[in-house]
Amino acid sequence: MARPLSFLILAIAVACAALFLLLPMSKIAQHRDGIEAVTAKAPPVESVSALSEVMTPDTPNVETDTLAIDEPNEAEELTVAVSGNVSDASGAALADREVEVTSQGFGGESISGARVLSNQQGEFTLQLVPERQYQLRIKASDDYAGFTLDSFTNADAERLRDIVLERLELVDVDGVIVDTDNAPVADFELGLRHLSLDYPDRVIRSDSSGFFSIRGIPAGAWRIATSQSDYFRIKGLELKPGEYRNLTLMIDRGSYHLSGWVRDSYGTPLAEVTVTLKSAFATDEYHSFSYRSKATDANGAFEFAELGGNQLTIGVYARGFTTYINQHNFSSFSDRLEIVLEE
Repeated sequence: MARPLSFLILAIAVACAALFLLLPMSKIAQHRDGIEAVTAKAPPVESVSALSEVMTPDTPNVETDTLAIDEPNEAEELTVAVSGNVSDASGAALADREVEVTSQGFGGESISGARVLSNQQGEFTLQLVPERQYQLRIKASDDYAGFTLDSFTNADAERLRDIVLERLELVDVDGVIVDTDNAPVADFELGLRHLSLDYPDRVIRSDSSGFFSIRGIPAGAWRIATSQSDYFRIKGLELKPGEYRNLTLMIDRGSYHLSGWVRDSYGTPLAEVTVTLKSAFATDEYHSFSYRSKATDANGAFEFAELGGNQLTIGVYARGFTTYINQHNFSSFSDRLEIVLEE
């Protein structure tokens, strides 16, 4: 009995192994048959290409279309050459004059700028973009005034062909800066600006004795002023061609002192209130003007020193209060004021 049972178990094992091997082979065959069926239904490669040509709409070549709409680069803008010349009133050519040209956009922004020098014949050449607006400026030199042409285009070339610079009559000036007591004001700086010429501003500085010297400035009317918070201005001074001047420039400084308080109608001190002092006087040669400004402290107090002693116009300005304006004449070298502001 044991032997037949062994043969039976062996037969069953062989049958199972054969079934296991035959099952994957049948799946592979089914998969191969499916692929062949799909391939038989698909059109040939030539047919697919023809079909894609029929189904694809007419579209422009992307690269060609992009090139067609490209805008020209700013650096590649077309320019035209415009020439001009610089001379003096006698017709003599002026060489090495710096000609500066700038252009602006609609919003006032600077688009471009260039500088050229006139040659030995006084000639210069500019490269301009057609129809663009330009400004031309020739800087003043020691002996010639400057020149400005505010707005022109390449079509205005005629305006550049005969630029005449005005030759300047130069004068020398020495002098002293003094206060209202005629005491020298040492180490003090004043700026000079010509009132009718395109000419660079100049500066005079007094030495330790209050004296100053300046050479080679154009004749004509000048304004002399400071750029400090204590502002002084001298106007009406005119220098004549060929003359030498020794000037005494008086500014509103001295040994007077003014202090005080600012309060409202209830007696409350007013802080951060602006207090201004103005003074003006005249000499035989010019008018002198001064302006000073300070803010009151937390207690409503203010103080000004080194005043010239001339009549003052006092102004007090505070938000929510009526402006205070009054004339003040000194009764001593140190006056005190109490100013009440009304709402």
